Amino acid sequence: MDKLEELRLRYLHSLAQKGRDLQAQWQRLQAENQDRRPLLAELHQQVHRLSGSAPAYGFDDIGALARPVDLRIAEWLRGEHAGRENPDQLVQSLAAPVAALVQSLFDAAPAEPGH
Repeated sequence: MDKLEELRLRYLHSLAQKGRDLQAQWQRLQAENQDRRPLLAELHQQVHRLSGSAPAYGFDDIGALARPVDLRIAEWLRGEHAGRENPDQLVQSLAAPVAALVQSLFDAAPAEPGH
């Protein structure tokens, strides 16, 4: 096995954990009633990493789902939607795309022993 294939397999085996991490961050964000900006920034970092790394390892579908979420949160964090979209509206609009991204991570991951 060459080094690139070894890295791809390691990435493949990390997908379930990436899905769990993203899902946990999303749940924290949904539960927050005060300042959602730090949680959105953390979610953005997770999604941004996925949008770049997934295609690099051959998971183009995951990258394609992550990219628009990445861009949308980045725009919001830069204030490009200031006054037009509050954090609640942003979170609501991201619900379906984030759920699809989380599901794609779980679907791409190899089955875990005992599941």
